[in-house]
Amino acid sequence: MLKFDVRNFDDARRELLAWKAHEYAQFKLPKLTYWNYDLCRQHRRGWIEIYNDVENGNPDAERLITTRPKPGCRKCGIHFREHQHISIMWMYLKKRGLLADTMGSGKTTSAGGLVAMLMETGELSLRRVKGGADGMGRVVITPRSPALHQWYDELLRMIPSLSIVIAEGTKKQRRELYAQPWHVLLIGPEMLNQDIDDIMRFDLSLFITDDIDSLRNPETDTSYSCDRLGRKADRYFIMSGTPLQKRLPEIHAVLDGVGGDRILGNRSKFERDFVRSETVTQYDERTGIEIGKQKITGYKNTGLLKRQIAPLIMRRTAADLTDVHLPAIVPDDIFLDLYPQQRAKYEELKKGVIKILREEGEQIKHTTALSKLHYGAAICGGLATLGELDGPYTSVKMDWIIDKIQDGGDLGDEKVVIFAQFKTSIRALQTRMTAAGIGFETVWGEVKDKTARRNSQERFWNDPSCRILLGTRAIEQSLNLQVARHLINMDMILNPARMEQLAGRIRRDGSAFQHVFVHNLLTVGTQEERYLPLLEREAAIAGHIWDESSELFQSLSPMDMLQLIAA
Repeated sequence: MLKFDVRNFDDARRELLAWKAHEYAQFKLPKLTYWNYDLCRQHRRGWIEIYNDVENGNPDAERLITTRPKPGCRKCGIHFREHQHISIMWMYLKKRGLLADTMGSGKTTSAGGLVAMLMETGELSLRRVKGGADGMGRVVITPRSPALHQWYDELLRMIPSLSIVIAEGTKKQRRELYAQPWHVLLIGPEMLNQDIDDIMRFDLSLFITDDIDSLRNPETDTSYSCDRLGRKADRYFIMSGTPLQKRLPEIHAVLDGVGGDRILGNRSKFERDFVRSETVTQYDERTGIEIGKQKITGYKNTGLLKRQIAPLIMRRTAADLTDVHLPAIVPDDIFLDLYPQQRAKYEELKKGVIKILREEGEQIKHTTALSKLHYGAAICGGLATLGELDGPYTSVKMDWIIDKIQDGGDLGDEKVVIFAQFKTSIRALQTRMTAAGIGFETVWGEVKDKTARRNSQERFWNDPSCRILLGTRAIEQSLNLQVARHLINMDMILNPARMEQLAGRIRRDGSAFQHVFVHNLLTVGTQEERYLPLLEREAAIAGHIWDESSELFQSLSPMDMLQLIAA
């Protein structure tokens, strides 16, 4: 049991202790009564670890391990990593903040550890007491909807006695569910927006969000609902490995609900203090008049900003996690020549874009530029991506993929995740893989049933004959796919944080691999040839704030988009 209960501490003392925890190099939690530290049934008598016995010159030595869970086993209990001991204690003391550790480092385990701490202190209980809305300490966790069942499985693995419900079904069914005694409610952001008034009735010991991108925009319903629930909860923590993606004001929107408003002021003050902008005059075709709009041109006082937000954020990079095995990422940029049919279509597109640039210049509409950019990306994907018939020499990327993953190919015996942003590409790949006898599963928006998605992920994990997982943006976040060593990006997204999230699906703690490979397929002489420098530039602001780089960036304008094609 814990020797102290922070509910008796005043805010100043808690803040002081939280900062000390934040700065700890090492810290050990006491053993938590409700936490599962045990090996699973399969490994309870131990498991064989391969290690490098330097003294005897045997790089493949074996030893029997009986004192800790087998890495990668999803049924064994969990022993906290060094950084998780610290983050759990920091969250327990802090009450509100952002856990921004790098993807794959085990933020879910830190969240589960905090839940176990609250059970230890009695703050989380199924027993009714006098007073309050219902007198029961509760936890609400809001991950992305596709990850609800994954969170359910992981929490029960960590804390087997936990009572967990998932917000699903009709409005009536959900209300009946809420009326039950439960420790933890798992609810997706869409359902949270619908049921926020029902959930506000409960006494909340803890509210957690995980990888909810809409928090970066304060105008969304989800941001409003989360901030509203977070204000009511005794503790509110946001978890995201990429809280800042493209523009500095996003960090204000994310931190606003966890105390950032008290430190940074409102959005207007934040922009005055840290954002450089200028007024740009644009012609409004609807009104026939010129209007002035503010355009971000850079940032200032970023050193002050980092100091101000430091107490609100716990962030550790891969380099900081000395006891965590995160495989090294090996990028593999593959440049391919378009087939003649693809090249003809792209050259036609390019001519049209050059004409638009000459005629419209800076007055190009964003929607026009974006549609051309998407069309160019579809051409690079192949004729089937455009909705035309698939066949020989219609997609250089799909031919490359099939050649590598079929029997006899370089990846013929490997588990591989393939990302494509177009559903038409996914359908064509499904047809090709079926014809080649390659076992695969697909996670995409066409399958709405969460159980079916979960079954697809389980089959990919456990069935040796299922070697490929195809996915659209549905796989970007919150999926654990570290059974694979290879990620093939058939398409690139002009958002470095989202590309990092994709790589984070296979680069995770518990991976059996020393290295994971990210293969980016890019076509020569097209807009894709210029993606990588742009992604590096756009990643610079996040890197600067986290002390991972020192350069700043500007987001792409419509002119930038079309110049990718026309250059």
